[in-house]
Formats: sequence, structure tokens, C-alpha cells
Amino acid sequence: MRELNELDHQLTLAINGSDSLFWDNLMYTVTNTFSWTLVIITLLIIIFKNNTWKEAVMVYVTIALLIFVADRICSGIVKPMVERWRPTQDPQLMYLVDVVRNYRGGRFGFFSGHACNTMCMAVFLSWLFRSPKVTFTLFFWSLTTTFTRLYLGVHYLGDVSVGFLVGAFLGTLFYWLMERFVHPRLGKKALISEQFTSTGYMKNDMDTFMTIIFFNYICVLIFSLTLGIG
Repeated sequence: MRELNELDHQLTLAINGSDSLFWDNLMYTVTNTFSWTLVIITLLIIIFKNNTWKEAVMVYVTIALLIFVADRICSGIVKPMVERWRPTQDPQLMYLVDVVRNYRGGRFGFFSGHACNTMCMAVFLSWLFRSPKVTFTLFFWSLTTTFTRLYLGVHYLGDVSVGFLVGAFLGTLFYWLMERFVHPRLGKKALISEQFTSTGYMKNDMDTFMTIIFFNYICVLIFSLTLGIG
């Protein structure tokens, strides 16, 4: 265990930080949930558009419960119980970590809430939409968003790895519960058409959702460049 912990420290320090103001600004921006507001709004619209209002509400409620449970397990139970320092707060490591904008996060970091929350959403939405292109995009979003936590030095690689595993489990569990008990029709529309996914979501809307995600990345890049110039 001691050897694994030391390896975790070394790998985290290798990923953490850089001498680039642009990368600092980019990672600091991407890690902020507010920067993904446009994506969240688009997601809510697509879910509402492709379901009856009752079905849409059920999906919204399930997503809200999923995020709430994931957050409570991570921040409310595991972090206070395990009490593993974040790299930026660890007395043995904090002065070796490259800190961006004096951002150090809370005291404890196991496991990563960002990793858990983004992965549970990526997995849940992948089951919901059943679009390979969207699934790839969602996992790309989860991985890049979580990478910022390593770059900023607020999590160890082990923190985010466990967060991914818990998030994947919760995303699958909540989709199964919704499909099994809340509204069986949601995951069993089985539409046979070139215009829809197997769960009844328009493929054009899936393309729109992917476009908005990558457009959001472009906006973040431009914003980060602007900060660098300023």
C-alpha cells in the first residue's frame, strides 16, 4: 500500500501544472461547472423534446437524484471517513504542487467528486440516448473535465480512478432503476428508423448535442486565450 501511495504521488506530480499561463487558464475554466451551462441547457431541451412531459420530468428527477446521491456518497460519507488529503493540502506534498490562482480545494480529496459526477452522467446519458457518437463525446467530456483536477493538483490519480468506477456504477444503477421501476417505456421504445436511436431520440438532436459540447470547448479555449492576453 505504501508503494502504491508513493506511485500515486509521483504520477500526480508529473501531471500537475505547467509553465503555461494559457493551460493554467484553460484548466481553471474547464474545471468550473458554470462553464458548461450551455451544454446543460441543451441537454434539458433535448430530453424534453424527445419525450412526453411526464417522461421528461421522470428523467429530470432521476438525474437530479443521481447527482445528489453521488455527491452525498462522495462528499458526505467517503471524504470525511477516509480523510485523505488533497495534494494541495497534504503537508508532505503541498509545497511541491503547482497551484493555479491559489486554488487548493477543500481539505480531503478521496474520492473525486468531479470524476464521479461527470462519469455517472456520461454513463447514464449513454444508456439513455444509445448513440455511439454521443457516448464517445460524453466520455471525452468526462475525461477532460476530470483531467483538470489532476492538473490543478486538487486530486491524486487514485482519487479520480475510484471516482470513475463509482460514477460508472451509479450511472448504470440509476438508469436501470428508472427503466425498471419508474417508467419502463423510457428504455424500451425500440424505434426502427434511420431518424431515431433505439430509445427514441432523434439522431439530429444527438448531432446537435455533440455540436454544442464541442462549441462549448471552443468558447472555453477562446476565453482562456483572452485571459492570457489580459
